[in-house]
Amino acid sequence: MNAKAAFQPMDSAGAALKSVAEPQNYPEMSFGIEIACASIRCGLFQPLAATRHLQSLAMNQFKFTRIAITLALIASNSLMAHATEWFVSPIGSDSAGNGSLAAPYKTLGYLLSPERALVQGGDTVTLRGPVGNNVYNENEVRLRVPLTLRSYEGEWAIISCPIALQDGVCVQIDPSASGSRLSRLEVMGGNLYGVFMQTDWDSRDNKQGLGASNIILEDCKIHDTGRDAIKITPKSNDITIRRCEIYNTGRVYPAGMALDDKNAEGIDNVNGSRMLVEDSYIHDIATTGLYFKGGAADVVIQRNRIERTGVGGIMVGFDTSPDFFDTALNPRYYESIRGLVRNNVVRDTGYAGIGLYAAQDAAVVNNTIVNTASSGHAAIYFGVTLQDFEPFAGRPANINPLIRNNLVIQDGGDCARIRWANEISAAGLYGLEGSAGMDSNWFYNARGACNFADNRPGSPLADGGTLEQWRAYEKVDARSLTGVISVTAEGRLLPGSPAIDQGETLAQVTQDIDKQPRRGANDIGADEIPGPATSADRVMDWAEATLPQYFAPPGVAGTVANYSYRYYASTGIYLATDGQRVVVHNGREFNLLDVGLLSSFLALAVAAGF
Repeated sequence: MNAKAAFQPMDSAGAALKSVAEPQNYPEMSFGIEIACASIRCGLFQPLAATRHLQSLAMNQFKFTRIAITLALIASNSLMAHATEWFVSPIGSDSAGNGSLAAPYKTLGYLLSPERALVQGGDTVTLRGPVGNNVYNENEVRLRVPLTLRSYEGEWAIISCPIALQDGVCVQIDPSASGSRLSRLEVMGGNLYGVFMQTDWDSRDNKQGLGASNIILEDCKIHDTGRDAIKITPKSNDITIRRCEIYNTGRVYPAGMALDDKNAEGIDNVNGSRMLVEDSYIHDIATTGLYFKGGAADVVIQRNRIERTGVGGIMVGFDTSPDFFDTALNPRYYESIRGLVRNNVVRDTGYAGIGLYAAQDAAVVNNTIVNTASSGHAAIYFGVTLQDFEPFAGRPANINPLIRNNLVIQDGGDCARIRWANEISAAGLYGLEGSAGMDSNWFYNARGACNFADNRPGSPLADGGTLEQWRAYEKVDARSLTGVISVTAEGRLLPGSPAIDQGETLAQVTQDIDKQPRRGANDIGADEIPGPATSADRVMDWAEATLPQYFAPPGVAGTVANYSYRYYASTGIYLATDGQRVVVHNGREFNLLDVGLLSSFLALAVAAGF
């Protein structure tokens, strides 16, 4: 047996997982405890005799690593030497100030004006925000070079823009400002958008263009916007939105306007790939909480609370004009590709709790969906996309979804529905091709039996049916359950909940909405009520918190021979134990490191609160 293959992690389907990084040696990971080198042979760990030789090799690599780190620090310091921190304050002066902490400017418009050319790429702009005098009234704040825009430590700055300024946005980030960061700021207003990622890309005239990319929005409040709170345009890739509160969109619309005439999402992403939205609270949204469409690929939506939306909660894909697709990458016009939606709580939506539209390879796992689809659709909804009725557009069906471990609690709305529409042709458009990929979910309707519908031609469920009928016809949800169940206002399970330990163990989900590890049998929904942690779990949790450069969570858990392990794809490292010793393996043959007794590391973990 190949030694490396003997220690290969598996996903929930039994398929081997592969490292995304070239494995490296990490000899310095002895945690201060004497290293004894070991190897894998035929799936078993056996000591090597050549300990001294391997330690010599380890020392040489450690020296190389130290040199590399030193060079990186020198390069970093060289860049930092040219960066400037600018200060702006409501009590500053544009005429007499110089942008220092002692003599700040008064307005962002003055500092960021391209005519003055004050800021340079890599600079930081810090806004003073003392209580009672922390509002910056600006028409538009535009970033043209990569900047960090933030509040002063311990203070909170508010950028306020008029809603009445036609076609105005509050904060615009140009493609030339890729790499920018907005941190600890409140953004309110803007006729169109609160924060706008601009693009130069055009499907006809500038196919090589790019959008504002590698942008981080963190610890911000974005609210009371005319339309969308955050707008992401094509090729604005690698946008991270974390720990933000987004609310009160659609303020440009008069009271009583029909919902169909509104367009005001919390996050509207059109063909921006690899977006990450996490740990955020999105609420009181005029239309949909967030969607990613137009061919957006590899988007991750995790650990968010989304509630009180006029239309949907989370839409994986939606409906996009064909001009916004990159057909070289996406010739079939899929709205979303490989989207991952996990550990979110979605509640109180007018339409779909989580909807899929022309989504390819979507994973919707361990979400809690409460009181959704009060006006139409379903808690889990397979919709169709029209793409402006253009004859050349693709309008594909959803295909190959994975929908597992979701907790659905309805108050009258359908639990699941597959749409078929014949607006374009008699043949119609299908909301799903192939299997719905659903299993290990929990469904409950407080007003009676959950309704499951499939409107596709030939389906006996056009008018809906029970879970048993859905299971029999669709050949899905074999292990799914139904029955009375409730959660807290935050979507957390109650002690003794019947959803505890009823889910599948999935490679895509190793934590819950609170970043607690999911161990053993998973609970259904976004929340995990943890069982007692083993000594191995406590040590591995401690290692992840103490040495994230090696053990970046979440690790993929597994077993081989008498060892339990976690595998970290970002570094290619395995951290394992047989219950007595702790070992580290980097994915290569003959380089397993025995780093000490499990009991020794357990003492460290316990002392650190694990």
